[in-house]
Amino acid sequence: MKKVHQFSALTLAVTSVLTASVAADQTSRTNGMRDNTPSLTAIQNATIITEPGKSITNATLVIENGAVQSIERNNRAPAGARVIDGTGYTIYPGFIDPYSSYGINVSSEQERSDTPIYNNEREGGNAANDAIHSQKHWFSEFKTNSEDANKWVSQGFTSVQSANLDGIFQGQAVTVSLADKIPNDVIYQSESKHFGSFDKGSSQQQYPSSLMGSIALVRQTLSDANWYENSYGKQSHNQSVEFNAALDSLTDIENTGIVFKVSNEKSLLRADDVFDQFKVPSVYVASGYEYARLDAVKNAGSDLILPLNFPAAPDVGGVDAHLDVDLAKLRHWERAPSNPAMLAEAGVNFALTLHDLENAESFWPNLRKAVKYGLSEEKALAALTTIPAKIAGVDDKAGKLAQGYKADFVMVKGDLFADGTIQSVWLQGEENELVSRDKVDFVGNYSMKLNDQDIEIAIKPGAALSGEVKANEKTSALRHVQSGSQSLSFVADLEAEPAGSWRFKLEPEAQGVFLVTAVSPQGEEVRLEAQMDSAESETETSGEAEPVNYVSELTFPNVAYGLDGLPERQDVLIRNVTVWTATDDGILEETDVLVRDGEFAAIGKNLSAPSGVTEIDGAGMHLTPGIIDEHSHIAIEGGVNEGSEAVTSEVRIGDVVNSDDIHIYRSLAGGTTMAQLLHGSANPIGGQAQVIKLRWGADANVMKFDAAPESIKFALGENVKQSNWGDNMTVRYPQTRLGVETIMRDAFQAALEYQQRKQAYERMSRSERNKVAAPRPDYRLETLLEILNSERFVHAHSYVASEILMLMEVAEDFGFTLDTFTHILEGYKVADEMAEHGASGSTFADWWAYKFEVYDAIPHNACLMKERGVLTSINSDSNDLQRRLNTEAAKSVLYCDMDPHEALKMVTINPAKQLKVDRYVGSVEKGKHADFVLWSHYPLSAYARAEQTWINGRKFFDRELDKQRQQAVTQEKNALIQKVLAAGDDAKIGAKDGYKSDQPTWHCDTEHDFWLDHFTGKGHQHGGQH
Repeated sequence: MKKVHQFSALTLAVTSVLTASVAADQTSRTNGMRDNTPSLTAIQNATIITEPGKSITNATLVIENGAVQSIERNNRAPAGARVIDGTGYTIYPGFIDPYSSYGINVSSEQERSDTPIYNNEREGGNAANDAIHSQKHWFSEFKTNSEDANKWVSQGFTSVQSANLDGIFQGQAVTVSLADKIPNDVIYQSESKHFGSFDKGSSQQQYPSSLMGSIALVRQTLSDANWYENSYGKQSHNQSVEFNAALDSLTDIENTGIVFKVSNEKSLLRADDVFDQFKVPSVYVASGYEYARLDAVKNAGSDLILPLNFPAAPDVGGVDAHLDVDLAKLRHWERAPSNPAMLAEAGVNFALTLHDLENAESFWPNLRKAVKYGLSEEKALAALTTIPAKIAGVDDKAGKLAQGYKADFVMVKGDLFADGTIQSVWLQGEENELVSRDKVDFVGNYSMKLNDQDIEIAIKPGAALSGEVKANEKTSALRHVQSGSQSLSFVADLEAEPAGSWRFKLEPEAQGVFLVTAVSPQGEEVRLEAQMDSAESETETSGEAEPVNYVSELTFPNVAYGLDGLPERQDVLIRNVTVWTATDDGILEETDVLVRDGEFAAIGKNLSAPSGVTEIDGAGMHLTPGIIDEHSHIAIEGGVNEGSEAVTSEVRIGDVVNSDDIHIYRSLAGGTTMAQLLHGSANPIGGQAQVIKLRWGADANVMKFDAAPESIKFALGENVKQSNWGDNMTVRYPQTRLGVETIMRDAFQAALEYQQRKQAYERMSRSERNKVAAPRPDYRLETLLEILNSERFVHAHSYVASEILMLMEVAEDFGFTLDTFTHILEGYKVADEMAEHGASGSTFADWWAYKFEVYDAIPHNACLMKERGVLTSINSDSNDLQRRLNTEAAKSVLYCDMDPHEALKMVTINPAKQLKVDRYVGSVEKGKHADFVLWSHYPLSAYARAEQTWINGRKFFDRELDKQRQQAVTQEKNALIQKVLAAGDDAKIGAKDGYKSDQPTWHCDTEHDFWLDHFTGKGHQHGGQH
C-alpha cells in the first residue's frame, strides 16, 4: 500500500544544503527582530570518540547550525567561532533511547466496565480489536516537553524513539531530538518502527484474555494485513472490502519492522516464531533473563533493547528465609548484571533504554555494574549510540560524530564507564550544562602538614562526593562533605592536637595547589596548603573487568533441580526385572530389557550384553512403560483458557508451553513421561492442545512431540455457559446447554461455507481473480476444517450423559468422530453409544459430588466403560495427581476388581491410543521409544516409588541423584542467602519487581484475564472445580 508522511529524498537534500546559512528557512513567521546570532562553535583540546572503538585525542569539534561541520586534528578553530576549551573532557556521540513514550501524552486511564465488552466500537478505520492501534502514526500527536526530556538528558541521552506504549500493535513510532524546540524542528524520523507487545493494555475488550490469545491475535492480524494489501479495492462476498486503516498501516511492516516488548526469554522466542513466519524484522525489548536461554536467543538473530532494571535481592532477613525464598530469584539477583556481557559475548546486538527503571538516576550505576560484570566499554557505547541509531532509523544523522551528523553529543570528565561525570549534553548544537565548566573538580588525593603531622585526604567521585582522611596510620571517613563550584568543605576526625572534629575548606590556588582553611575543635583557624597528587588525581579507568565469583549455578531451566544440559542417551540392559509390557504379553517375570539408540531393542530372558552397554540390576524392581496423561494443565504460561469468546479454535497451547515449570520434574518423579496439555473448559470450542514429552531441561520446542496428530479441546456443561462466573457474566452466547449445541453447529457450518468460498475462488480464472478478493484466511475456521477433515481430533470436557449424546450426534451430522470424552463421569450411562460412535473415555478414578453436574458420578465408571468396549484411560487434570497416576489406576482394582495389568494400561497404552501415538509409546515392545519407569515396588502399590524415569533412552529422573540435588539446592540457596546478607544495604538497591511473575496452578475452569492483572494489578479469575 502507498505510504504517506515520509520525508522525501529531495527535501532532505535541500535541507542539508541550507544548513550553511545562519538560520534554516522555517514555515513559522518571525515576530519581531530576526535572530542572527552566529552558531559557529569550536570545542578545542578534547578527546573525541567519533563512534565506538574510534577516538581522536587533542582534537577540535566544530559545529554550526545544529550539525557537525568538522572534526579537526590540528586543534585550529575557524575564524569567528565561539571557542570552548575542552581540555580534560571526552566527547561522546549523544545517546539514543530506542524505546520510550516521551512526548506522547495519551491517557490510558478510563473507568472500567463491570459488564464484559466483546466488540470494539468502530471509528476512523480502526481495527475490530481494541488492542490493535497500528493505524496510529505518533508523530502527529508528538509534543516536546523539556521537563519530561530532562529524565533522558540528565543521563546523556539526546534523542529517543517514541510511541504510546499501550496495546498489542501500538502504532508507528517517531524518533525525535530531546531539544526544547517545536516538534517540527526535532523530528528526526517521522515514521520509524512499529511498536507492540503481547499485553493488550488498556483495552477493555474481552479478547484476548491470555498469552496464547494474544499470540493468536498477532498471527491473525499479520495474516489479515497481507490479505488486505492484495484485496482492498476488490469485491468480497459481493461487497467491497472494508477500509481498515489498522491493516493498511501494517502492509509495509516487513520493511519497517517492529519493536516488540516481551516479559521473559521464552516469550521472546514465541514472538520470534510468529514474526519469522511473516518475515517481519523484529527487535525485542528484553526482560533481563536472556542469559537463561542464551543459545536460543542468539539463534533468534534479532537485536534487543535492554532495560537495566537489575532486581533488588529477595528479603532473606527472617529466620525462616531459607523456607520462603525461591532459588530462581536468588540466582537472578546474582546473575542479572551479567546479562549484557553474556549477550555481547554471544554476539547478540543490543541497545539500552531507561524503560522499566524505577528511577532514571539508577541507569549509570547499573550500566557501570554491567561493565564490572564483563561488558566491554566499547560494546556499552555501541549500545548507547550506533545500535539504537540503526533501530530508530536515524543512523544517517545520529549515533556518531561525523560531518553532517546532528550536533548531539555528551561532554564527560573522567571515564564515563567507571566514575566519570557527564558535564553537559548538547542537543542540536545547543548546550545543556549539567555541571558548570567553572566548577572545580576536587576528586583526587591530597597531602598536607597540620601541626607537623602528615595528613592525607582522598576525595572519591560519585553523585555526592565522599572521601577519607588518613593521619598517624589511622583512617576515618569524611563527614558533611559539601561541594561548591570553587570550594569543597568537610569534617574530619583527627588525633592531632587538639584532637577532635576538624572543619576543612579547600579552594584552588594554583595548578595542583589548594588553599586549605582548617578550623580546630576549639574554633581556631589555621591556613595551609595542600598538594594534589598529580599521578593519582586523574580518575582511574575501569580497565578490564575483574572476574565475578558466582555462588549460583546456571542450569536449564535456571530453577531449582535444573540440569547442566540434556541427559546423554544411553544404551542399557536392565536384567532380571519384572516387566509390565502393556501388551498381550502381560507381565513378564525376571526378564531382561535392552535399550539401544533410544528404543527398546529386545525383551527376553538371558539377553547378551552388546559392547558398550551399561547393565542395571533390576532384581526386585518393576519396569513399566512411561505413564501418559491424557488431560494435563502443567507447563502452560499466561493462562489456560482463552475464555473470552465462545469459539477460540485459533489459539494454541503449543504457543505457551512453559519449559521452566517445576511440575515437569515432579511429574517425572512420579513416572509420567508424556502429557497432553489441554486448553481449559471456559468455552464450547476451546484452543488447540499440545502433546509433550517431559524432557526436563529442554526448551519448549524440544518438548513438543511432533509425531502426535493435532488435537483440540471442546467443553460441555456449566463452565461453558458461564454458570458460576458471576452476575455480570451473562452477555456472551451461549448461556444455556441448548445454546452450546447451537453455537457448535453454527461454527462448523461457518467452516463449511468458508471451505466452499475457498474452493470457488480456486476454480476462478486468473482474470476473474484479479477482480475478486481471495477469501480472508481465518485461522479459527481453518482449525475447524481440520476437524471436519479428520486431521485434528477432539477431546471434549464432559460430565452429563445427555450432553455427551448431543455432541456425538453433532459430530455424526458433520461427518467426523469424537476422539475422547475427558472427565466423562456419566460415561457408564452411555458407554454403548460411545462404543458404537467410536469415542473413547478418559476419566477420573473416583471423583464425585464436588459440583452439581457430577452428582451421578461413581468410582466404577472406568470399569463399566471398559466392559462395554470403550477405550478407557485415567487422567489427572491436576499437577498433583499427575505424580500418582499409577495409584489412580490402581483404584479400579479396588473398586471393581479390574485386572492389575489392564489397570496399568489405563495410564500407558490406552492414553497413547487416545492420542494416536501408540505406534511410538505406551508399551514395552521392540522398536518403540524407550520411555519407561523403574519402580521400587509393585507399581500399583502406594508404596511404589519411581526410582528412575527414562525418555528415549535418556534418564531424566533418578531418585538417588535427586537426593544429591536436594542437598545441592539447599547448599546453593544458603550460600546465596549469605551473599545477600553480606552485601548489606547494597542488596536492597534495585527493582523490587525485577523478577518473573509466578504462574498459578491452572485448572480446567480457571477463567483468568491474564492482561487485566497486569493493567490493574488485581487478580481476576473464576474457577477451581474442574
